[in-house]
This record gives sequence, structure tokens and C-alpha cells, in this order.
Amino acid sequence: MMDQGDATGSADQAAAALSDRVWERYLELQPMLGTYIGDERFDDRLPDPSDEGVAQEEAFHRGTLEDLAKVDRSSLSEDLRTTLDLMEFGARRALADIGHRIDRLQAVSYMFGPSGLLADIASLQRADTPERVDRYLARLRAVPEFFDRVGVVAMDGSRGGVTSPAIVVDRTIAQVERLVALDPADSPALLPLANADDGAKERVAAVVRDEVMPAYGRYLEVLREYRPHATETIGMSDLPGGDVMYGSQILGFTSLPLTAEQIHRTGEEEFAKIQEERYAIARGLGFDSPEEAVAAHTASGRNTAASRQDMLRMVEDQVRRSWEAAPNWFGRLPNANCIVRPVEEFREEDMPGAYYQSGSADGARPGVYYLNTSHLGDRVLHQVATTTYHEGNPGHHFQITIEQEYADRPALRRFGGFLAGDAFTEGWGLYSERLADEMGLFLDEYERLGMLEAQAHRASRLIVDSGMHALGWDRERAILQVMEGGTPRSESEIEVDRYISWPGQALAYMTGQLEIQKWRADAEKRLGSAFDLRAFHDRLLALGSLPLPTLEREVAAHGEA
Repeated sequence: MMDQGDATGSADQAAAALSDRVWERYLELQPMLGTYIGDERFDDRLPDPSDEGVAQEEAFHRGTLEDLAKVDRSSLSEDLRTTLDLMEFGARRALADIGHRIDRLQAVSYMFGPSGLLADIASLQRADTPERVDRYLARLRAVPEFFDRVGVVAMDGSRGGVTSPAIVVDRTIAQVERLVALDPADSPALLPLANADDGAKERVAAVVRDEVMPAYGRYLEVLREYRPHATETIGMSDLPGGDVMYGSQILGFTSLPLTAEQIHRTGEEEFAKIQEERYAIARGLGFDSPEEAVAAHTASGRNTAASRQDMLRMVEDQVRRSWEAAPNWFGRLPNANCIVRPVEEFREEDMPGAYYQSGSADGARPGVYYLNTSHLGDRVLHQVATTTYHEGNPGHHFQITIEQEYADRPALRRFGGFLAGDAFTEGWGLYSERLADEMGLFLDEYERLGMLEAQAHRASRLIVDSGMHALGWDRERAILQVMEGGTPRSESEIEVDRYISWPGQALAYMTGQLEIQKWRADAEKRLGSAFDLRAFHDRLLALGSLPLPTLEREVAAHGEA
């Protein structure tokens, strides 16, 4: 007779084997993911966006669910129990996207869509040895077929009435036009070759000139052909079956069964609370409103950077100070700090103010906090600090890097957090903004006001995303709502267009933050004086990117939290 220990061991072995098989197949189907985490085995290829590629993805995810049904999860270890939860959620989410053919919308998107492929490859891939240069060239030579297939997917969507809004298509066209206008010598494709010999640089430049840029040119022609079919409306609910489609995106990004109406109400309630905090700080500064306080601060000249380099230096100082303060708030830190880089100029017009790109698992490529240094006159400095603490320390850099550094866990668990949607990842980033205030990282009340503006901005996202994609809001109404929280108009327009192009993603931030705050409050109440905030943070970051229901279960089951 098999005893309990044998049964547990057998279940763990089956779960671990399944996790390994699924992850290996995932890397084959999504080779850019391997590059992202530092696994170079598939650096010579690109994903297949064609209908055949989609069919392979669908078969893979259906097979994953069938295999999961055969594993008894009741006795699994925590690592494997949570790994399988993550695997299941990711498979169901992917199948929902396939069922709704979300790929047809993603085929025409400037937000991390095909137009940014070359910059993504160049920022992620290493080409510092002859073997790596060969893989890099092979991947670049795969770009034409990739774009030919993307073009077919886009036009199939247009014929089926599932098209991106005109504002998204126009931004995508403009982004590609800027890229194809670059001299090959200035192409982002040459970035990985900074230390390569002239021969390697010439080979890459030739492929970019003769193969990659013509492929982008053909994609540009597809976009121009597609443009007359683009919707003049902006909401997903305006598409055939759009209400159900948007519901799938809500679940996919938040991992919670919420309705658009629930999200909208939560956004309005949280926005009102944050506005009260903003006005209290303004009055403390001697002004009747936060708008007056910020206007006076900006008029003084102290709220704008004199140059791109000045802005970068300020952010580098914030990264340094937050790193030095962290040991008082965390028991475990990443092995290394992140670095700061500016967003590439060819795509800075369409990118957000900042974002984080995680490092490779082996530490060879560091975590990077990308800062948009365009339009300095519109980028008020009092808002930058809270963004740094969200994207860098103790935000995404801590959360993503620590997750990857658990070397004894299944690879799917270390690197597959994206399968859970964005609610914990972005919720942690937003929680980190409030935590930075507790840590004393804001240098003055204006930076604290910037933190509250960022919080109001995320509450507005709940209102605006649900408003546009489910409740019939137009673009101008959405822009004014974002501006009400203290975001300048130019940035508000970029942000609203981002929500138009990426339905549901913006809901993850405050949804995740509110859950984390709830778990912390519950633990503080339950444990009283025994509550240890460092242990709570370590516990959350040890669990990492999981669906929120799984996180809630595991946090509640742990004595320290």
C-alpha cells in the first residue's frame, strides 16, 4: 500500500514533469519569451502569428488543461500547487483570447505590437559573440515572413469587422513611418552590436537595409490599406460580440470575475478619496487647490528638467536612494539594482512616461527602468519620483527580479507570471508608490502630491477603461477624466489612447493594489503587535505573480501574514 508520503511525492513528480513540459512548449511557441528571460536556445526565430500558428497555440492550451485534470492537486507542495494554478489560469485566458481572435486587434497596435518588434529584439537580444551574431541575423531574416503573416491576420480581421480604432491605426502608422525613415546606420537593430567588429555590424546593417526595412515598408502599406476599415468608435463593446470580449479581458487582466459596472463604481469611490488627500496637501502648502499648488511650483521653474540628462540623473538618484532604504522594509532584496535608460527616440512619441524591462535570469542583462525624456516642458518633475518607485525600487524591479531568483522553483513559476494577468504585478507597483511614502522617499510635499496624482490616475483608469469599452464614453470625456486627477493633457491623451488600444490592462493596477492593501489590513488585525511588515512583504514577493484568488488563499494560510 502506498503511504501518504509516497502519494505526495508521486503527485509532486507528476506536477513538476507537467510544468517542465508545458514551459518547454511555451518557449517553442513564443521564442521572444526565451530571449526575455535569457534562454538563448530560440534566439534565431520569431513566433508564428498566422492562423496555423494560432491553431498550434490552441491545441497546446487545450492539451494543457487536459493534462492538468489528471493531476491530484490536494497534496501538492506550495510551489507546485501554485504553479498549476498559474498554468491553468494562463491556459484558460489564452483560449479565451483565441476564441475572440484578440490577435487580430493586436496585429495593428503601437503598444507593444508588431511595430515595436525591432526595438524589442534589439533591447533584449545579445549579439556579442559570433554564435550570437549568427542567431541574431537569423532572427532578423525571419522578420519579413513574420510581417507578411501579421498583415494577413490584420486584413482578415478587417474583413470580419473586428478592427482597431482609427486612433490606434493612425498612431501605429506614424510609428512605423518614423522607423522606416531612419538611416540603417541609426537603426535600433545595431544596439546589440556596440562592441562587435565592423564585419558583424556590416552584415546586420545589410540585413536591416535589404530585408527588415522592406518588410516594415510592406507592413506600412497593409496599415494604409487597413485604415479605411478602422472603426471610428473607440470601445470594444462596439465590435461584434464586444461586450463578451471585454468581459474576457477584465477577467484576463485582473483574474477576478468583476463586471464593468463594478469596476466603474470602485474607480469613482477611490478617485473621490484620493481627491480629498490631494486637497489636504494643497491647503497645507497654502493653496486652495492642488492645481494651484502645482501651477505655482511649475511657474517657479523647479518643476521641469533643463535637459534629458538632468532628468536621467534625477531618476538615477531616486533609484539609488530607494535601494539604500529598502533593507528596513524587506528581508530579501534582488541581487542587483536596476539601471536607468531613456526610451528610444523613434518611439518615444507613443510610449508611456516610463516602464520596466526585467533582466535575464543569469544576471547578464540587468533590469532596466526606461524613462521617456521627450517633451520635457510637459513632464513635471514632481510626478517622476512616484513613477520611479513603481517601476524600480521597491516596485517592479523587486517583484519581478526576486521572483526570478528562486532558482529551485519550476521555470514556469519563476518566469511565467504574465500568465496570471497583470493584477499582482501592477498592483504591487501601485502599492509600492504608497509604500514609498511610508519609507520617507519623497523629498517634499510636491512629490507626495505627485504620488497622489498617480494614485488618482489609476483610479481614473478604472473609470475610463470601463467607460470607453463598456459604457459608451468618447475619447474627450476620457481625457478630461484623466486630467482631473492632475495629469497634463498631452500625457492624458497618450494614456487614453493606450487604454483604447489595450482594453482591460489598465484595470489591473488599482484592482491589485486594493487587494494587497486588504490582505495587509487583515493580517495587521489578525496578528496585532506580532505583525511584521518586512515578513509580509517577503511573503508576498516570495509568492509572486499569481492569480489574485490563489494569492489570497496562500497569504491567508501563512502564519506571518
